[in-house]
Amino acid sequence: MIENRHLHAFIVLAEKLHFGRAAEKLNIAQSALSTQIMRLEDMVGTPLLVRNRRSHPTLTPAGHLFLEEARNILAHVERASRLTRLTGLGEGGPVHIGYVFSAAICGLVPSVLRHLHARFPLLEITPHLMETPDQIAAIADARLTLGFVRPRPVYPEAIMTRFVHSEDIVIALPLSHRLADAPSLRAADLAGETFIVPQFHEKFGLIDNLIRLAQAGGFPPPPTHTTSDFITALCMAAGGRGIVLAPASLRKLSLAGIVFRELTDFHDQVQLTLAWRSGTPDSLIREIVTHLESP
Repeated sequence: MIENRHLHAFIVLAEKLHFGRAAEKLNIAQSALSTQIMRLEDMVGTPLLVRNRRSHPTLTPAGHLFLEEARNILAHVERASRLTRLTGLGEGGPVHIGYVFSAAICGLVPSVLRHLHARFPLLEITPHLMETPDQIAAIADARLTLGFVRPRPVYPEAIMTRFVHSEDIVIALPLSHRLADAPSLRAADLAGETFIVPQFHEKFGLIDNLIRLAQAGGFPPPPTHTTSDFITALCMAAGGRGIVLAPASLRKLSLAGIVFRELTDFHDQVQLTLAWRSGTPDSLIREIVTHLESP
């Protein structure tokens, strides 16, 4: 069986074309080098060198071919070893990152991806747009490495979390709405409105903000339409189906038919949490957290 030491010895000899100098570089006896090369030739089944007592050895045509292949093999072994080591450290190999929509639109996800690519170029990062419950299940099952999720009161036992971002809440209104021309709004102005709530199958999150908004405005929990994502919610609002309680970063979308207004007396925020499975390499999590906490 050909071993890496045989390949390395042959490469050094092929570069030096001198048994004595090659043996010296390998720190072995010249006789031991000669024995290794003869065993290698036996294993490949053909001479790799032309030996001449009066001149230095030269490579046979097969030797030239084997030299190129030997270099490729050792380079591949070295890369595989390095990548495996870095993967264990969280600095290489595949990484699957989940995120909710607003984590992308607020710039958090693009910033993290740029930083990780620059910091750990051997990471193979695949982003996944997923809602919070799906992310948490995927992280617990090790289908996601980590995710940017909406906070939850409790998480599965294997899940670790850290708060990483918050932003104000605004109201998205259709241009035809009675309040569309107001420069800002108060919570009480929204009494009687129907709200379009994304991520309707979640028991936590924006629905809690909506309940607190109703309390601040002095009106009962409002009627809602439910949908699966913010883009659909804003499109429905533009079509006159209701209004949307949304993270302020959604103003970057500039969706036709929609205006965004701030609330002067309601200061709830929506938050993002980094979630990962216990056992995820510390260096990867630490790198993300440090980057997000830097000014």
